[in-house]
Amino acid sequence: MNWKADYEKKKMSVEEAAKLIKSGDVVWATPNNNAPYTLLNAVGARYKELKDVKLAVQLLIKPLNCFIPEAKGHIDVFTGFKGPGERAGEKTGWKVDTAAFQLHRHDELMLNVIKANVGLMQVTPPNEEGYCYLGCNPTGVTEIFDTAELIIAQVNKNNPIIPNENLCVHVSQFDAIVEVDEEILVSPNIEPSDLDKQVAAHIVERIPNGATIQIGIGGIANAVGYSLENHKDLGVHTELYVEAMYYLTKKGAINNSKKTLYPGKAVIGFASGSKEMYDFLHNNPNIINREIQWVNNPVVVAQNDNFVSLNACLGVDLLGQVSSESIGFRQFSGTGGQLDFVRGAQKSKNGMSFLAMQSVVEKKDGSRISKITLTHAPGSAITVPRTDVQYVCTEYGIVNLQNQSIDYRARALISIAHPDFRDELEFEAKKAGIII
Repeated sequence: MNWKADYEKKKMSVEEAAKLIKSGDVVWATPNNNAPYTLLNAVGARYKELKDVKLAVQLLIKPLNCFIPEAKGHIDVFTGFKGPGERAGEKTGWKVDTAAFQLHRHDELMLNVIKANVGLMQVTPPNEEGYCYLGCNPTGVTEIFDTAELIIAQVNKNNPIIPNENLCVHVSQFDAIVEVDEEILVSPNIEPSDLDKQVAAHIVERIPNGATIQIGIGGIANAVGYSLENHKDLGVHTELYVEAMYYLTKKGAINNSKKTLYPGKAVIGFASGSKEMYDFLHNNPNIINREIQWVNNPVVVAQNDNFVSLNACLGVDLLGQVSSESIGFRQFSGTGGQLDFVRGAQKSKNGMSFLAMQSVVEKKDGSRISKITLTHAPGSAITVPRTDVQYVCTEYGIVNLQNQSIDYRARALISIAHPDFRDELEFEAKKAGIII
């Protein structure tokens, strides 16, 4: 049977495909803006008919209809990284379990922990040979075929084709196919504040022409990204391709010409941004999409000379331990690939790793809390151990903690804390014996 006939034979309605899910199934779905939302909501609409279904998602942009307390015990959700969708669901009183893992070990998560027997994925329409691309986020697709007994594809003509290596799926590998042309969700581009720009200024001046960059999301990351428009010959090797990278490429600051790994090409794990950015990525021969466990592997990252990693964090204690994913016991996001790139950047020839934040957070009542503290709140996840931290930056400056003593770390961090908190931090540090 040729692939076109096979495709037609497997095609069915979304409702018919959703009915293939049975009680007790472990269901995995492609993440983020490549999640098959229509198909997932069709499954969610059946929650009363199901029991003990485990659904593995990641970094969802919008909540699913099963993100309600009533679905507990029917469809229970496990996420690898909380996104806006998971957080929105939690506001209803619904609960989600979150994995603690480094993104370069995503294949281990899929094969040894999730072990899904059902895979749901959003793909492009097949090409002339019957192969479908995985759009903006192919994370986990390679491994799902090792554990799943049922693969359902949501074919979406709006999904961009992003050139990749070994990340295409043939029609013959699907068990069921639904056609849904939903819009690929966009991510809001956060406008940097004046404070974000002050933080960024300390970092931008240290980034050399010809550097290969990885930048995260948020106001500070955008402030750095957009401020690099006058740089030359920048390259990209990043887990997440963001709007600022698209902007810098249009401006000519990014051309990937000086990269030591995949020269001439931006290497990405996944992408999230505007429709214009998705159009830019579509069939772009200068972009290459690879498996996230390869992209994020610190050994691979380090093969790029002059590598610069920039990520935001939530808080730093005076020992130099960095928390970027939780507020006390409350899990806000996930470990992701921050530590992967912190380590990879520092092993790169002339590489640098930056962890950045505003010095304070303002509460609803107008009072302020220092993000540099003697110790983290109980339950706070340490995303980057003190022994891995290099540069830490606030609007008050930048310090290098790499391989430094405890006394040095405390004094350096106090120097970039908000002035209103420095005396208190110094008093607490001396009382605790951190400052000698």
